[in-house]
Amino acid sequence: MSKNSLYRDLTAFGSQYPLHYKMKDSEKFIEWTEEKFDYVKYNPRKPVNRHGLSITSLDGGLSGIPDLDSLIEYNIEHETNYTERDFATPTPVLEWESLKNILKPFEGHIFRTHVLKLGWGGFFPPHRDHPDTALWENSSRDPETKCWIGEPNKVSLDTFRLIMPLKNCQTPNMNFVLEDKILNWRQGVLYFVDTARMHYLFNTSVNPSYWLVVNVDVNDTTLANVLRNIDA
Repeated sequence: MSKNSLYRDLTAFGSQYPLHYKMKDSEKFIEWTEEKFDYVKYNPRKPVNRHGLSITSLDGGLSGIPDLDSLIEYNIEHETNYTERDFATPTPVLEWESLKNILKPFEGHIFRTHVLKLGWGGFFPPHRDHPDTALWENSSRDPETKCWIGEPNKVSLDTFRLIMPLKNCQTPNMNFVLEDKILNWRQGVLYFVDTARMHYLFNTSVNPSYWLVVNVDVNDTTLANVLRNIDA
């Protein structure tokens, strides 16, 4: 079965839904990361209040280069060809036990995973995620946001996103919008999200908002792990 067919199976239960994977100590985890590590600028070209902390990276390091950069822009500037799959080496952040337990069922299938920190006014404009822009058909880049615009079924979808609100992620101050619907998620719960659909997020609070963002390979094993653990 093709990866696109497997991805469509993931979305058969909706464009987003909760899983049984939970982190009860998500706030303690964030406190630990702030004490032990340095968050680095997320896409340093953009004057936006957002930072990240790598959970997997190119070499297991925490520089954020280039895994917390825009891969599109980095590849163009440096004449490289990195994709999500190149960032699969665990960093010391994965030492946290409950995080390790959540990701263990997907071990060997995880790429470019990090904690996202959105400060006051931090945002991502409306966009669709995709690891390899060369595979978009009948699509174009928005001249202002530099994001790719196209239909989800026009692209090879070989990874999917799992996202967990970790701290200060509640509406109305922090909003994650998927296709014009504001998502009201539970803290410490892992969600499947079809980020091939248009989405955006923004933080209007003075308190930073923290999110776990996991990129997972689309295959039979990961599909089964997700579908067996839907929290209905």
